[in-house]
Amino acid sequence: MTQSIFLIIDDQKSIAQVLKQKLSEQSHLPIKICNSLAETEMLLATGIKIEVALCDQNLPDAPRGETIHYLLQKHIPTVVFSASFYDPKNSDNQSKKIADFVMKDSPAALDYAVSIMLSLSQNPQRKVWLLSSNQSNYSQKLINMLNLQRYQVSTFEKPQKIQEQLSKERPSIILIEDSNNLHQSEVYHFIEEVRKDYNKNQLPMMICESSEHIYSAIKMMKYGVNDFFNTSFTAEEFYVRLKQNIELSLSYQAIEHISQRDGLTQVLNRRYFFELAEKKFTQLQRNDTQFFVIMADIDHFKNVNDNHGHHKGDEAIIYLAEQLESHFSDYLVGRFGGEEFCVFGALSNQAVLAQQCEQLRTTIEQTTQERLGVHFTLSLGLCSTGTTISEAFSNADSALYRSKNAGRNQLTLC
Repeated sequence: MTQSIFLIIDDQKSIAQVLKQKLSEQSHLPIKICNSLAETEMLLATGIKIEVALCDQNLPDAPRGETIHYLLQKHIPTVVFSASFYDPKNSDNQSKKIADFVMKDSPAALDYAVSIMLSLSQNPQRKVWLLSSNQSNYSQKLINMLNLQRYQVSTFEKPQKIQEQLSKERPSIILIEDSNNLHQSEVYHFIEEVRKDYNKNQLPMMICESSEHIYSAIKMMKYGVNDFFNTSFTAEEFYVRLKQNIELSLSYQAIEHISQRDGLTQVLNRRYFFELAEKKFTQLQRNDTQFFVIMADIDHFKNVNDNHGHHKGDEAIIYLAEQLESHFSDYLVGRFGGEEFCVFGALSNQAVLAQQCEQLRTTIEQTTQERLGVHFTLSLGLCSTGTTISEAFSNADSALYRSKNAGRNQLTLC
């Protein structure tokens, strides 16, 4: 498949080069520059796929926005970048299909233009859920605008439907459109229920309200909505607010991920693993469901480091983490520290689980030399007893060390 490209169209070559440089620093996609409508037509005649185009409104051979019309006719996501104000309201219907407009009035505009291009490239992976009644006057306008910016859009008429879907996946943002056409008590309850599972940074919500009902929007923000926009919103206002809320959430999630994951292996770090395990332990006890804990440790790991170097030691730890996640994909997997790992979950069949442990042990014993160029083995302890989470892990740890003391490269049950 041919890789798509970013296209910058501007007759000011210095500006085009600055935009290209800024864009190349943040994206791996190729970038092409055209300085005129003629060059643009020649480029597109090659059949090249355009991811997003940033186009100056006035070019020497296209002084009245002809290049913009040409791009839109080709169904290319287009951002207008112009020194003169571009108002789609005063243009034909074709011109209203531009993805966004950036005023070329300051150095900051260059950064924002690049940011918009990157967002339009990433938006097809971003899901926007719209809660809207069938009596709405604004929902189709919102859907059209979201489609222009390439978001994945799903519409829901009932809050309960969103809650059902949230049990399966999480969108980038939830939009609540004109709550006066919905049952407000249901909307308030819905917001409260969502916030039990996701805070404002994990899942942003925006509401559309009229000026007459501004108090309702403020009340919903107190309940947990991140932001609101007026029913008489402009495209630029809506896009800026939407983009800002999604990107703030993504930044938070990236930081959250770093704080919860082990830097070397990307499995759960010790702190977050125990936080989740304790919650799961409490839930299993409440439901009278048995649990299990596995402790796993690379045998003679110091010899791996001493004889093959710390780089090989890191490779060994990473490989074990990958195998643990592969063999126990339905459970919590965390790095306890150094070369030691933990697995925790609900126990359905101890014999089957012990067999999985043996399969992991055998895989490590038989594949490490070929895969990593260094042979090592694995000792494990499997336990399903303990009245507290700490006692459960202590019991599994004791089982692990019985494996070590019995000669290593084996599984011990308790």
